[in-house]
Amino acid sequence: MTHYDWGSGAIVKPEEPMKKKNVQIIPAQTDLKRRAVNFVKGFDINLSPEQLEELEKVVQRSSETFVRDIGKDLMDCRRMIIQALGDKTKRQDAVATSSDLAYSVKALGGTFQYPLMTQIAKSMENFVADRTTANEKQLLVIQLHIDSLYVILAGRVTGFGSTVEQATVAALTKLAERYEQPRE
Repeated sequence: MTHYDWGSGAIVKPEEPMKKKNVQIIPAQTDLKRRAVNFVKGFDINLSPEQLEELEKVVQRSSETFVRDIGKDLMDCRRMIIQALGDKTKRQDAVATSSDLAYSVKALGGTFQYPLMTQIAKSMENFVADRTTANEKQLLVIQLHIDSLYVILAGRVTGFGSTVEQATVAALTKLAERYEQPRE
């Protein structure tokens, strides 16, 4: 059977006849469908005011949990950085914890209407990426990122913020670039 080859623009006649492939379609089992979509408590496409209110409550609870959990993580990480400034043996753990925190905040910030936090966390993540330890100045750069994240969270600055916040992100990024080396 001949066919048109879009890449070369030519009509191609295959040397071998085309073989039919055996394909079997297996329908999903009923219990699998039920696990994928909750038929009993699922939402209709046209949501009622009660369903909308219920969804808003769930989103609000999730947002409050995010703020509380990330706030605690920021305080714990900052405490580790301060300890690492005085004790070189704690620097490796402080950098690893900072990396995990940056990744979490970067991933979740935008989800909960904190894209500014995502930007700062991305700068921090880039700074600590592939780093096993940090010198004193590098720990201070990490601490400034954490402090900025905490201020945004405490002030509930949603969205991308004003020119002041955007200037802060730019300054943190430049600071991170300046003290990036040496990487250990």
